[in-house]
Amino acid sequence: MKFTIENNILVENLKKISRILIKNNSFPILENILIEIKKNTLSLTTTNLEIEIISNIKIYKAHQKGKITISGKKLLNICRNLSEISTIQIELKNKKIYISSEKSNYILSTLPADDFPNHQNFNYTSNFNISSDILKNMIIKTEFAMGKQDVRYYLNGMLFEIKDKFLQNVATDGYRLATSYISLKEEVNPFSIIIPNKGIMEILRLLNVKETLLHVLINTNSLRIHINNLIFTTQLIEGKYPDYNSVLLKNLDKPIIINKSLLKKSLLRTSVLSNEKFSGIEINIKKNELKTISDNQEEEIAEDRFHVQYFGNTIEISINVYYILDVLNTIDCENILLFLNKSKSSIQIKPENNSSTVYVIMLLKR
Repeated sequence: MKFTIENNILVENLKKISRILIKNNSFPILENILIEIKKNTLSLTTTNLEIEIISNIKIYKAHQKGKITISGKKLLNICRNLSEISTIQIELKNKKIYISSEKSNYILSTLPADDFPNHQNFNYTSNFNISSDILKNMIIKTEFAMGKQDVRYYLNGMLFEIKDKFLQNVATDGYRLATSYISLKEEVNPFSIIIPNKGIMEILRLLNVKETLLHVLINTNSLRIHINNLIFTTQLIEGKYPDYNSVLLKNLDKPIIINKSLLKKSLLRTSVLSNEKFSGIEINIKKNELKTISDNQEEEIAEDRFHVQYFGNTIEISINVYYILDVLNTIDCENILLFLNKSKSSIQIKPENNSSTVYVIMLLKR
């Protein structure tokens, strides 16, 4: 194996894939990058067994095919400290990697490529195309509601499913829920998958690119996304996701229209004296006025109020202030629509300008 490449190109691609490298004394090859040359393409692969990222780079200069694994951390540190405009020559000889650039030379040890665990074949059962910006926006608006190390392991991820040409994603930790959907132009084989939290956050990082068309493939236990020259693969969570439709209101009439900015500022003012354990805040709405109230163990009290257009019966609810602030931070329009379910156990919030995104927050017992 032998090839030559510009250092700035190599560093750019190494940064994209090196994030998932992990130190593993019992499985040291996971600290390595699989380097493979074939068909005028340099492939760089990293994996932590749950996630795999492949970066494919076109090679235009003379090269020799082959494959090997070397320390990802060492390779990235070497390239980072070389001149950005330099050219690097990498060659495999006698099970050692020889790296040379200008007046610098390195010899690195290797591990066999055949021992590297990677997804050679991906037999998918469903696939579709989607804009990177659309997928990124769906994740940004909902990821905060995912479970974090919940014993209900299926909550530690995000549901994606296809129903009747609609792609819907759902995240919940049992106390709040966020969901959004979009219409797809193509017919797609139905699927319902749970992408783990770490996979979602890695997808979000990789989608920080100029808008491009993604190709998404799904099989029974993994998801693969083609993002420009990158191929991202993640294992899926096995399990049955909760029936999220049961908490969504069916009749959305008589919404309370609230200015998002005024509500956020009011909540921040009163949260200063909220109970540290429960972070609860009371929200009272009556006669064109919304009032937020908090108190704590030291019997301190904070109140704030502002004008709203509301003429119905008095509403008094208690809610975790940080749950509702998380929702408000994802909404980018002037007003929100707030709905209270009949049992007064939860509220539902929708952005005024976006009917495809919905948030549900369970209320605290008063």
